[in-house]
Amino acid sequence: MEKYTKSYKIAAILLSVLLFSSCSDISDPKNVKAYKLEAAAATSVVHKTEPDEQPEDDTQEAEIIIQTDFTTTAGEAYSEAFITTVKPETSETTFPIQTTPEEILTADVQPTGEVTTTTALPETTAAAAPVETTEAAAPGTTAQTTAAPAGTTAAAQADGKTYNVIGQNSILVTYYNGHYMGIMPCFGTYTLCETWAKNVDRFAKELPGVAVYNMVVPTSSEFYTPQAYWDSGFTTKQKNKIDHVRQNLSAAVKDINVYDTLEQHKDECIFARTDHHWMPLGAYYAAEVFANEAGVDFPPLRKYDSVVRGGYVGSMYTYSKDVHLYNDAETFTLYISPNADEIQTTYYNTAFANGYKGDLFVSRNAASFYCSFLGTDMTIAKIETNVKNGRTLVIFKESYGNGLVPFLTSSFENIYVCDIRYFDLNAVQFCKDVGATDLLFAVCTYTAAGGNGNYLKQILG
Repeated sequence: MEKYTKSYKIAAILLSVLLFSSCSDISDPKNVKAYKLEAAAATSVVHKTEPDEQPEDDTQEAEIIIQTDFTTTAGEAYSEAFITTVKPETSETTFPIQTTPEEILTADVQPTGEVTTTTALPETTAAAAPVETTEAAAPGTTAQTTAAPAGTTAAAQADGKTYNVIGQNSILVTYYNGHYMGIMPCFGTYTLCETWAKNVDRFAKELPGVAVYNMVVPTSSEFYTPQAYWDSGFTTKQKNKIDHVRQNLSAAVKDINVYDTLEQHKDECIFARTDHHWMPLGAYYAAEVFANEAGVDFPPLRKYDSVVRGGYVGSMYTYSKDVHLYNDAETFTLYISPNADEIQTTYYNTAFANGYKGDLFVSRNAASFYCSFLGTDMTIAKIETNVKNGRTLVIFKESYGNGLVPFLTSSFENIYVCDIRYFDLNAVQFCKDVGATDLLFAVCTYTAAGGNGNYLKQILG
């Protein structure tokens, strides 16, 4: 167990890097590279959806792309040639299972009468993080990894159907439902859950008349970790932390339970296999739960134009260096809002100044994958829609919250999107100044149960 504890501390340092990244890995866009691999697939296809049309099977062919930090410029440079128009896809379409998570934390502590403290992790980079469990593996080679817990196989079988390895930076790579996936463990403390709830309550107290909502999103380790790795202590149950946050919120805050919905859809493509984020489909299901609770309109998935792009390989490969992820790229589906051409998006710096017009979908061909909407976390985005219901929504989030935004443009008249890690103003005053009627906190478990939640206290002033 001591071996795994040390390994997970390394993973916690890695998380501190991911938390400071924009929507995916951090690197200069100049370093984004496209790799052509034998039998790789990656074409971007646009699905123009109309009501009552039935889904048809589509195939994607093309090239594989390693995602580091995609921006509009870097993405569009290689994307345009791969666009074709195909038959529409509807919400009845099912997807192969995929996975992967976001930010990581400290030891799991059961709630007691004692005070629990958490040592802050030093700022670091992926290159600086100590690696005791693996050596980097170039594509086409095999990484040196630690042994798997008892009851699992540390190397792929000849048929490729059994594979469980903890690679670099304590990322588990497993084989599940026909594909490899990278899984990052999730920890946290109950004391930090209580702190998160307390700070959300402060917003509700200081903003009377504003509907305040809290959404904590589980990450993929919750649904796809092999049993042997639960038994070994590789990760802990996020549901316990999410429930603890809910139990400590006052009646002034409406908790949005997306856990049950995501669990029901876990055999669909709701999490990335090769990246630490969820997929837009998972965000769609969560946004629907929120919209129903908020009492606003919410279009069915068939109303969205979907753009499908293969060749998605993200941060889980970047940090694990496991060649199996590299060679098993996944498909990313971007959903374009039904009113995308009728909304106006203005991006500001983190002090809400120097605004400039832009597109919510900075890469409508999905070339930037998870960064195809909003593009970066280090701005404040104002979205003016064609909805006329007098509702103004402010979202305080980290990168998980980004996925919700494209699905709420038909639900609110105005939306302001602010990242708690980069926000430079008094958040309560900001909500007053923009006339917020609704306030949503949307983060993953790593934030609500961990040190990243301290940003919420900072922006309270």
